Amino acid sequence: MHNQPGAIEQHVTKIGRRALIAGLARNCAAGLRATLPRLSRLAASFEETTFVIVTNDSVDETEAVLKAWAAGRTDTEIIVISGLRYRAWRRTHRLAICREAYLSVLERDRAAGKVHDFLVVADLDGPNAGLIEEPDFGVAIAAAPTGWAAVFANARNIYYDIWALRHPTWCPGDCWEPVWTARWRLFGRQAAVERALQVHIRARQISIDVNAPPIPVLSAFGGFGLYRTEYLAGAHYRGLTPRGGVVCEHVAFHETIRQNGGSLYILPALLNDGHEFDYSASDERKSS
Repeated sequence: MHNQPGAIEQHVTKIGRRALIAGLARNCAAGLRATLPRLSRLAASFEETTFVIVTNDSVDETEAVLKAWAAGRTDTEIIVISGLRYRAWRRTHRLAICREAYLSVLERDRAAGKVHDFLVVADLDGPNAGLIEEPDFGVAIAAAPTGWAAVFANARNIYYDIWALRHPTWCPGDCWEPVWTARWRLFGRQAAVERALQVHIRARQISIDVNAPPIPVLSAFGGFGLYRTEYLAGAHYRGLTPRGGVVCEHVAFHETIRQNGGSLYILPALLNDGHEFDYSASDERKSS
């Protein structure tokens, strides 16, 4: 059961002064209805917050849900990018374009003298409906090593987000590359694909003890990331390789943060519900 907003206010220790809380929403009306209340309560963790949600080309009630939530709020901006699916047919390309939209708001506000100390990026399609509440949220963030640049969520069941993950031993490269290579083979294709899925994705989706220390990573996401904006100079999302292939859009963003001297961590106690995903039936290259 979620804490009531009043109880949150009584126990919360403010993480920082000003935060921009951002997310993407497309064809996820049900997930939005579950997540937006938690997103609203997240504002209590900061002294001042601005919400920016970017949406494109939904065919369900996503835009209506966002419009109703934003009605009467002075702290919320909904950015609608219509027709994006016709201009960027790769899903990762669209994600990068939409994420660049909230980075543009950060820059616009900075130029106007409104500097956000933190950028919060949250998936809005369901996993963060159960994001831990205060005071546990603040306690989890406080456990991060001094000088962190970005921290990411763990999941209550298993850590699912392997594509965004980069770690020297856990996942040193793009987990999908061996799967795609197996799919291109002429003989034994199905068996090879199944082996690649098991070795490079499923076996890496491990359960992380909530009491474990912060895990240093080169990249991660897990549906929720908290960034110190001082490390974001020059950082941009990229959803395509130079040759037009797909790539997880978070990886390039995090590479620049590291180049700026920032350290990144998964916080085991920073829990959300993750995604249940059937990789055996998926192909991250699809344009949907």
